[in-house]
Amino acid sequence: MKQLTINIKNNKYSFFLELLKSMDFVSIADNEDWYETLSANDKKSIQKGIEDIENGRIHSHEEVMALTKKKIADLKKTK
Repeated sequence: MKQLTINIKNNKYSFFLELLKSMDFVSIADNEDWYETLSANDKKSIQKGIEDIENGRIHSHEEVMALTKKKIADLKKTK
């Protein structure tokens, strides 16, 4: 099976889309950009994460795991 992808961003080419829909060998899938479905709060959180990365406010997996192990060990000592 072959697949053809056509990105139609506005209604300028809607006639073409309607023509394709009329053909029995054509199937249409509306692949909406997932980012556009996010809430404003989700988009803001993603942007904050990107800014954190760009400004070096990151920790490696190894750093996080070492800190977590230390905190767990400290908690066990206080019991």
